[in-house]
Amino acid sequence: MDVLNVSDAVGDIADDQDSTEAIRTDAVSLEVMRFEEGDEDPLHAHAENEIYHVNAGAGKINVEGDTTDVSAGDVVHLEPGTEHQFLDFEDELVMTVLYAPAKGSTE
Repeated sequence: MDVLNVSDAVGDIADDQDSTEAIRTDAVSLEVMRFEEGDEDPLHAHAENEIYHVNAGAGKINVEGDTTDVSAGDVVHLEPGTEHQFLDFEDELVMTVLYAPAKGSTE
């Protein structure tokens, strides 16, 4: 069993990074992600299913040209290959991100 405290994991994110991988198995991986005002998240896609849970803060997600507000408590699912980016962060945006299969395992 793995137990994760998201607040502790946020503290483990290096100043020059926006995420840390907290849990990894062959089937799934979980990252804790943090964006702060002024950070940039370039438009990108992953080969895995992604589920984002917004733990704290607010911002927007651009999914293939459609922009939606997200805030604490929201959950977003993206199919593999979906281009997306987070933007317009208000203060600090903290999310847990589940990748299935594990991030990078399909490359």
